[in-house]
This record gives sequence, structure tokens and C-alpha cells, in this order.
Amino acid sequence: MKSRIWKTSLLLMASVLLLGACSPAMTPEPTQAPAVEPTAIPTEAPAEDPTPEPTEAPAEATEVPLAEPQKLILATTTSTYDSGLLDEILPVFEAEYNVQVEVIAVGTGQALQLGMDGDADVLLVHARSREDAFMMDGHGVRREDVMYNDFVILGPADDPAGISGRGKAARAFEAIASAEAPFVSRGDDSGTHSKEKSIWTEAGIEPAGDWYISAGQGMGAVLTMANEQQAYTLSDRATYLARTLEGLELEIMVEGDPILFNPYGVLAVDPGKNDEIKGDLANQFIDWLISVPTQELIGTFGTDRFGSPLFTPDSQQWRDLHGEAEEPASDAALRITGKVGTEMGWSADEITALETMEVEAENSKGETEAYTGVSLNALLDLAQPAADASKLVIVASDGYTAEVDLAEIRACDECILSFRTQGGYRATFPGFPSDTAVKGVVEIQVQ
Repeated sequence: MKSRIWKTSLLLMASVLLLGACSPAMTPEPTQAPAVEPTAIPTEAPAEDPTPEPTEAPAEATEVPLAEPQKLILATTTSTYDSGLLDEILPVFEAEYNVQVEVIAVGTGQALQLGMDGDADVLLVHARSREDAFMMDGHGVRREDVMYNDFVILGPADDPAGISGRGKAARAFEAIASAEAPFVSRGDDSGTHSKEKSIWTEAGIEPAGDWYISAGQGMGAVLTMANEQQAYTLSDRATYLARTLEGLELEIMVEGDPILFNPYGVLAVDPGKNDEIKGDLANQFIDWLISVPTQELIGTFGTDRFGSPLFTPDSQQWRDLHGEAEEPASDAALRITGKVGTEMGWSADEITALETMEVEAENSKGETEAYTGVSLNALLDLAQPAADASKLVIVASDGYTAEVDLAEIRACDECILSFRTQGGYRATFPGFPSDTAVKGVVEIQVQ
């Protein structure tokens, strides 16, 4: 009995020993797994492969595509160049779009001619009537408002013609001609030259003589010449102010006359003129120029040196942002209403920017006088009177009205709304009864 028990005990002990020997072989797997991991290749591969090639390859690839910038030819006026505006804003466009802008700074007439000849992609000029003609003749495919400032009549401090402080530019020109005081004209078919000629026309004078010097030069050169000769001249305000920093001594004699308003427009040349014209790039430039961020750049240019900007932003996007585009017709300086295809309303600046003409008519004293203004028929063409309309009612700001026959007005090439010295418009209809010479016209009703 003892022997069986002893044997059984031996068997049990052997089993326990056997189990004890097996258990260390089963449990190490979790502990040994980590021991294998450090020797695995995956850890070593990154150590061998962290070569910078994958990281540097993209950096090299991004530099190659920049290559050569596209070239855009911009024909513009000397005023945008001489004032320093282009030096301020163009680098922003060039950096953002990888474009090299080649600037040709000439008079507006020459810039428009470059566009007509297909030798420029885009134009930035300031002669609204000529810009409109450029578009109507099919030389351009797009025009946008950009900005405005004004013209000023400059002269020497001693003011030999006595024009300082005059409110009417034409009267100042009359005094200069009467005194035969030296006057330097651009004489280069520029926007400034066009404006100068319109003022001489309003004054009824064809300038000629030793006192009148036609320079055929840009604005900067003309200012230098006028300064040296202590002469009078007409300049855009921006170029004048910029040149005062270089020692220009001429002073502003006359400013503020509505005829001195100076709007700028940008035009894309018709790409159909030749294969070299970059139509898409021109439109990209125009979109950038009239965008709000660029308009803000324009609106701050000059404030650090003169305390106020040299140009006022005026793109449609800028006006939309500031609510000016929503201006109701009732607040316009002049309206055409009634039986028309489109009721029209214009601000004073918009009216001044239109093409002007001069006519002779009797004044309130019965004397013949020269008047400058805008063609009434040109305004009616925009409004498109209805076929059954027969008369116009001219309405003044004080409520006074006068009626005229529509057919007679349509047959009158010299019927204008002339500019008044104190502001506003006068109905100037040569050959019509005196009661039609309404002063302070604010509305024309088509009936």
C-alpha cells in the first residue's frame, strides 16, 4: 500500500516538474517579441533612407516653372508715370502674376494711336471723349473707370496776368492772352493738351504769338520749362505735386472749375489686330487694377508726402463697395425722365467728363456770348426718347419750367446744357425764345 502511494506521489511530482519545465517555454513569446523588434529592418530602413532627396526634390521642382515672366505692354500718359503712381503699384501686379510690365509713357493721343496700331496690349489714359471714340471705332474690347483727379493752372508767384483765385479757367486764359504772359503748352496731343485746347475754345481764343510756347513734351518736361521761364501752364495735380518735391516753384493759380475735372480709364486693345496682343493678360491686368485692394493702393498714394492722395479711386467695384453705384436718379445732378427707353441720371463729375462743345448765343443782356457745355442731343441719344414723344419740359432747381418742341431740339446741333460759373447748367439753345434759357437745369422731362 505504501509502495503504491509512493509511486503515485512520484508520478504526481514528475507531472508537476514536467509542467514547470513546459511553462517557461510558453510564456516567453510576449516577452521575446519585443526583443525581436529592435533587430527588425523596418527600424533601420528609415535610418538608411532619410536622404533629403524626397524633401528637396519638390523644392527644386517649384523653382523651375517660374521661368520667364510674361510681358505686358502698357501705353499710358506721362502723368501716371511722372507722378510716381506706376512705380508704386506695378511691382505688386508683377510679383503676384509673374508678369513684366513694359511701360510706354506718352501723351494720351499717342497712347491711343499705339492701341490703334496694335502696338500695345492695354492703355491707361485720361481723355474720356477720345476713349469713347476708340471703343466705338472697334479698337478696344473693354473700358473701365479707374480713378480721377483734377487739372490746375500754374503760374509764377508774382502772377503777371493777375489770375490767382479766379474761379473760371477760361477767364484766366483770357487774362493770360491779354497780358501776353508766357504760357507753355504741352502741344503733344495728350489728354492735358486736349483739356487746354477746350479751355481756349471756351475762352474764344486761338492762342498764338511769342508768348505762347508749344513744347511738344511730356508733363514733367513742360513743368521744368515753365518753371525756368516763370511761365503759366496747365498740369494735372498729381504730377505738379510730385515735382514740388524736386524744387518746382510754380504755384497753383486756378482750381476747382468743373471743366478741370480729370478722369482716367483703362482700355483693353482688340486682340484681333494681331497675334502679338495678349488679350487675356490685358483683362487680367484690368481686373487687378479695378479691384478693391488695388483701388485702396491708389487711394493712399501720396498721403505720406502730401497729407492727401494724388488720385481718387473710381472703379465700379470701388463705387459698389462704398454705395455710390446705388445713388438714386433723384439725387443726380441732371436727369432725363418720362417717355424714354431708359431714364438717365448723371453726377456733376460724369457730366463734366463728357465731350464738350462751344456755341454762341445771346445772354440775358441781349449780347452774343460764347458758351461751353454738353450736347443735349447726345444726352437724349442715351435716354432714347419714345417715338410718340413730342416735347421737352426743362425743369430748374427752383421749380421754373420751360417747354420746347422735341423735333426742333433734335434738329438743333448747337443746343447744349452749358456750364455755369457758379455750378450747374444753363439751357443754351441758339435761335430759341429767351424763356427757354433756363438756369440751374436739374431735369429734362420727355413728354
